[in-house]
Amino acid sequence: MYILKKCEINMKVDGKMKEGTLVKEIRTYMEDKGAYMENIWGGGYQAAGIPDLIGCYKGTFVGIEVKLDYNKPSKLQEVKLQMINDAGGEGIVAYGIDDVEKMIERIDANE
Repeated sequence: MYILKKCEINMKVDGKMKEGTLVKEIRTYMEDKGAYMENIWGGGYQAAGIPDLIGCYKGTFVGIEVKLDYNKPSKLQEVKLQMINDAGGEGIVAYGIDDVEKMIERIDANE
């Protein structure tokens, strides 16, 4: 299990982890595995529904939509993740590092 190496100050709101904190944790985990990753912040100048994190791991394009346990992806986000999968990449919704570890295992198994 991967452990975030930062203190937990400012990582929680009302006792719950912030989504931005989980994005950072996942990005750090992926980069430690050797992946190239970028955070995507939505705005008026880009297509809607793009995952929070996109990158490449061992030649596989990855898109990770990060959600906390009480949030669900929008229909558009689900469509974008399916498009990534249909194109041969890995598009997932991650509620925690465990979901990302499973994705890494699938990619590693197909090397």
